[in-house]
Amino acid sequence: FEIERFRPDSEARSSVRTELGLPHDAQLVGLIGRFEPQKNQLGFIESAAQVHRSNPRAHFIMAGHGITLDNPLLKSAVQASGLEGKFHLLGRRDDIPRISAALDVLASSSVGEAFPNVVGEAMACAVPCVVTDVGDSAHLVGDTGRIVPPRDTEQLAQALAQVLNLPATDKERLGKTARQRILENF
Repeated sequence: FEIERFRPDSEARSSVRTELGLPHDAQLVGLIGRFEPQKNQLGFIESAAQVHRSNPRAHFIMAGHGITLDNPLLKSAVQASGLEGKFHLLGRRDDIPRISAALDVLASSSVGEAFPNVVGEAMACAVPCVVTDVGDSAHLVGDTGRIVPPRDTEQLAQALAQVLNLPATDKERLGKTARQRILENF
């Protein structure tokens, strides 16, 4: 992983929230990847709606090719969630290191995966990750995040909420441990 590009960046936290018109204390959960059924963005939206019920400060960023409200499947799922103002579909971006570093937690809701670079990149930014147990996701995250079964939107939501609700010092420690895992192993 490019640890100089993907690194902790406190300015990213502020600048992304400013760009999106969010309060500084908004919690950001991100899913980054092109629109693809295997990435299970629709399952992520279901999980996000569950997370929001217990954490109204949470906002959800999705970025990647085809991740816009012009995508009828995504538009319909976001509308069905009732949380249109909480989802930020950014499309393809050239500033993924900045977006990743701004997150409180990265989600990977994939039902199939090989070696998910986006997870390692977020970890390199000291962002805790919640991933489904597909491909090498669990191996990559190790004990630095949460691992849930694929297609289980309830467990994904619970794990995301657990990470968001950690005390700030615990969440920071988890993120630092994730970055250290990338530095030592990947």
